[in-house]
Amino acid sequence: MGRIVMKFGGTSVATAERILSVVEIILAAGEKRPLVVVSAVGVSEKGEAKITDQLETMASLAHAGKPYQPNLDAIRLKHEKIIKELGLDWDIISPAWDKLLAALDNRERPYCEFLDEVFSFGERLSSRIMAAVLEKKGRPARCVDVDELGIVTDEDFQDANVPAGLEDKVLDGLREEERTLVVPGFVGKTPDGRITTLGRGGSDYTAALVGAAFGVEEIQIWTDVSGMRCADPRLIQDAERLEYISFDEAKELASFGARVLHPKTIEPAMRKDIPVNILNSFAPELPGTIIRNERIKHGKVIKALASKTGVIRVDIESTRMLGASGYLARLFEVFAKYDTDVDVVATSEVSVSLTVNNSRNLDKIVEELQEFADVTADRNKTVICVVGEGMRHTPGVSGKVFSTLGTAGVNVEMISQGSSEINITFMVDDKDAERAIKALYYACIS
Repeated sequence: MGRIVMKFGGTSVATAERILSVVEIILAAGEKRPLVVVSAVGVSEKGEAKITDQLETMASLAHAGKPYQPNLDAIRLKHEKIIKELGLDWDIISPAWDKLLAALDNRERPYCEFLDEVFSFGERLSSRIMAAVLEKKGRPARCVDVDELGIVTDEDFQDANVPAGLEDKVLDGLREEERTLVVPGFVGKTPDGRITTLGRGGSDYTAALVGAAFGVEEIQIWTDVSGMRCADPRLIQDAERLEYISFDEAKELASFGARVLHPKTIEPAMRKDIPVNILNSFAPELPGTIIRNERIKHGKVIKALASKTGVIRVDIESTRMLGASGYLARLFEVFAKYDTDVDVVATSEVSVSLTVNNSRNLDKIVEELQEFADVTADRNKTVICVVGEGMRHTPGVSGKVFSTLGTAGVNVEMISQGSSEINITFMVDDKDAERAIKALYYACIS
């Protein structure tokens, strides 16, 4: 019988009660010999900061030589409370806690490296707790130490990637382990042993890497919602659950705002043709959404909508570059220089419009681009992505989308369509986003 991976997000392990519920889910899947991946403990009370955010604040203070003890105390209290309510001893996480203290003292290195090591302890602590609870419940379990993970990444700290050729090294020395392996998500190491992290939400990526390495029959992503919806349920309360979607559709939705899945998760699973099942740890009896490596047509041409708000549109125009080779290369080199990702691009011979998600280095980017082009930047924009396998070779889809928006009085500022032919992406003002999404949902999906 094949194995499965079960990844549990922060909300699923936010309290002692939630951890016990997760353990019951794991025990129920015992015959599948699950490989368990966990995130850092999540938010359990309104207004409470995430452990990862608290670790980042503490790392910033420590690296700057400022007092950080109150932050450290808050993190300890959170974990002490959970451990006590589970009837466990602090000793179960004290080895990892001691390493955290040592990491905070080792500040003579670049901040990006220091931050990633401190970041990693959210998952390194929670995985020890999970393994201890499984043991207490009678299931032999083993927490995998960061040195045993075998997740070898590049040096892109805070957003590291595992080269495809190194995926099979994941947990390489633990393939025959009979105990339930509990793996800290989000964490990797460079080839020379420096700790990296895989980006926010990177525990999904860890689950896919583990699944690909073991060739499992399914990767389960346990979260606090029952699968993916056709649209954001905060905007469309009756948005339908997607029973099945393709990997291509899931990548588009994840890249453009769908919050239940980390975009990088798809790649290892897609390469190994492993289905990904998104399930609800708060209601494990409910069906979720299965992502498969096949084109799955829906009864409707358009299957789902995703959106990102607070986006910045950058317009770049230069008649001087008319017919000049290397214009786009020069332009994108500027964004790469300042480590700023570009999401959506629309271009003509002399003008380019594109979107970025943060303004951290925007002033520097604009200043450098102005050396060879006229540049404007408009904030408070929303990118909306319309997705569906049924859009391939179906005439009239764009016409219906944009006529619907016109009838709703929504002005479209920028349009882009990817080579996959399963998405249309466009931009509107933030103030028009909700109206646009509702109009499209009720005209094209419901």
